Amino acid sequence: MTHMLFHIDMKLPTCINTFRNVLIGSMFMLQFACNSQSVTINTESAPVEYYRMPDDPLPANYTSYSADIDVSFSELSKTGFTKTNLIDTYLNLAGYKRVNKNEDVEITANIGEFIVWSELRNTHRTKTKDKEGVEHTKYTYNLEVKYSQAMSIEVFNRESKTLLDEYIFSNSNTRSWTSSSYSSMSELDSYWRYSRTTRLADLQKDLIREGMNKIADLINDSFGYKIIKDKAKFGTIGKKKHPEYDIFQRNADILVKAFELMRADKSLEPVREKASPALAFYHDQAAKYKTGNKDQKKLKHLCLFNQALAYFWLEDFDQAETLANSILKFDTKDKVVKRLLEDIEYTRASLVNANRASRHQVVVGEKS
Repeated sequence: MTHMLFHIDMKLPTCINTFRNVLIGSMFMLQFACNSQSVTINTESAPVEYYRMPDDPLPANYTSYSADIDVSFSELSKTGFTKTNLIDTYLNLAGYKRVNKNEDVEITANIGEFIVWSELRNTHRTKTKDKEGVEHTKYTYNLEVKYSQAMSIEVFNRESKTLLDEYIFSNSNTRSWTSSSYSSMSELDSYWRYSRTTRLADLQKDLIREGMNKIADLINDSFGYKIIKDKAKFGTIGKKKHPEYDIFQRNADILVKAFELMRADKSLEPVREKASPALAFYHDQAAKYKTGNKDQKKLKHLCLFNQALAYFWLEDFDQAETLANSILKFDTKDKVVKRLLEDIEYTRASLVNANRASRHQVVVGEKS
């Protein structure tokens, strides 16, 4: 009996070693499974808001503008538009105050005569065969109208210097409109006799609306500080089964909540402060992943890109550029990253051109 107990005691260390090896092996396999878990990427959209910098900034001490439209009463009366309505809707210079006198900038839109160049009646012939193989010819008729209306924009400063003088449409920019088809010429003529005035007025109205929209964009792209609302798309792990899904989703949510605080007329500091835990997380995680493994490479890319994109919108352009370039070291063809680098370069240049330090808290009439 004693001999048997001794024999059992001698075997215990071997059993313990075996158990320990199994346990270590299991832990290793679990870690390997986590590291080798396939990765899919989803995106979370976060709102961003900022002032677009003008292409041709006005002098820093300019604060006001006047707006007018040069158009004949007879032209507007056909459309139902009024000068006041068009000015209020389209001739707004973002960031500046509209005044009636002593303006720093004078804006005038010019609307010429609506010209109908032709009203052509077209005949279309279609041949078909019936079951017996007999050929039949069907005739249909429609109307094609060619028309144009010249529109232009002029902008002068308070010294009467021309800042902008550009045609939006010229009389040579003809448009075409085609009616529905009718089975006889008499039906077509009857339709046009009753509908001509209304249809031409609608065509003119649409053309004026299109031209005034172009004018609004042109004056504001050139001189205004438009508030732009956009979306930034941050990456996160797509598969809920991935062991790191929850922590990545939490940090994506932190970024979204932080960026919801962004306002064009407010400081970026609250956004930076709220986003900082997520940015610290992505910084630490990025260092853990290797680019030799396909799925780890995706996660490294995600962590670096989220930082680069966030720093771009937080206007730390140097940091954003460094992080974006670090992605290109292992993913040289990434078009999204290259586009981000282009955005960084453009935004930097636009701020320098406008003599502004930020796309936020812009005050017109003062250097910021």
